[in-house]
Amino acid sequence: MHMDPVAARRTQPGAPVVHGVHLALWTLDTLIGTGVVRGPVASVAAVFNKFVYLDTPAVIRVIQASNDTVEAVVSAAGVDTTTITIGLGPEGAPADSAFDQPPVVTQGTAPNVPDLAAMSKQSGWIEPEGDDAMFPHAAAVLGARRVDAIALSSRLVGMLYPGLHSVFGSLEVAVVPEHDRPGLGFQVAMANVRTRLLRMPIAGSGIAGTVIAFARREAVRQPDISDIVALVAPDAFAGACALVTGGSRGLGALTAKILAAGGANVVVSYAMGREDADTVAAEINAFVGREACTTLRYDMMADATGQLAGVEGVTHLYHFASPRIYRQKAALFDATVFGEFTRAYLGSFYELCVALRLDVAFYPSSVFVEPGRPRDMTEYAMIKAAGEILCEEMSQTEGFPRVISRRLPRMLTDQTATLARVATDDALATMVPVVKDVQGTAA
Repeated sequence: MHMDPVAARRTQPGAPVVHGVHLALWTLDTLIGTGVVRGPVASVAAVFNKFVYLDTPAVIRVIQASNDTVEAVVSAAGVDTTTITIGLGPEGAPADSAFDQPPVVTQGTAPNVPDLAAMSKQSGWIEPEGDDAMFPHAAAVLGARRVDAIALSSRLVGMLYPGLHSVFGSLEVAVVPEHDRPGLGFQVAMANVRTRLLRMPIAGSGIAGTVIAFARREAVRQPDISDIVALVAPDAFAGACALVTGGSRGLGALTAKILAAGGANVVVSYAMGREDADTVAAEINAFVGREACTTLRYDMMADATGQLAGVEGVTHLYHFASPRIYRQKAALFDATVFGEFTRAYLGSFYELCVALRLDVAFYPSSVFVEPGRPRDMTEYAMIKAAGEILCEEMSQTEGFPRVISRRLPRMLTDQTATLARVATDDALATMVPVVKDVQGTAA
């Protein structure tokens, strides 16, 4: 979620974000360097409420500053994301001796993917790797070893516990006397399977405190084609060729498998997840025993016509290509987000219908256009409602394919997965009747 844009699509933020501990240390370093924080630092606490996306300007706003406390908020795109509280004063008592000599935990380049239930009571010591001069002002006041130990809490959460599927919740450390062993000791004091929350006491060279982290859900895996064939007659869609935009994952990938299970040829499009698209195609082709599925790079934000060279014989369109749905916003309505959604959901769909000689096109609308939608879904709901109007107008205009729109219920996908379980409809049970209906419309 920090380093790989393709992998980040399947995480809670949906795109790469800044490491939370980097934000905390950057804030501390800036406040010291600008003179807002003067004198010795006794403690540092950070609460990570929202994500900061890459290439988004971040602003530090000082909430209050006194002789013993400085509190600041980091905001990005007008949204408050992180709260930093810095205590001023002398260092505290030495850290718990239980952290003095735990065994060193070695970790390669691949993050841990342990069972949540098996994390409780795990402990160890993480050694620093090389010198880090990114935060010189903080190092001058706290000492380089303390800065390193705080930075290592990010490796603890992201690489060890919870590891790959993790979200950093909060960090609270007190400044204590340094000792000779550089690095960070930890213990998983609690790993709650129901809430997916981990509480980990930490103690390093010159710091002692607690880390709170959450184990997020793994990427959503849609059913295999072997699970679908029993629900669809093998020749139900024979003779059809469907372009499924956004077919490399989520509902698009599931729809491609349903179509192929019914004997249709499928073109699966992707914007950046070529490997995911190739995996879908390979699964389909291996199961049906022929090249029923091919892939196409298609960017919904660019003109459709120039991207369709070599695409022939398409009879059906399923438009599942989608930008990030959930957006962090400072205001009720964001015209920039609305413009992006307009291009992705309306402009792209319209151009594909014009460029391809189709029989039928499917436009997935959403129950989110109805009251009771989640917060911050205004632009998405508006554009889906506008899409329904466009579909109606196209269906009544000569020269366009028959266009079908359905308000799909909330189903479990990468875009809808949250830390807490939310009621969702079964994707396979929902989509099989929809595809059968769309495919039958041509007749």
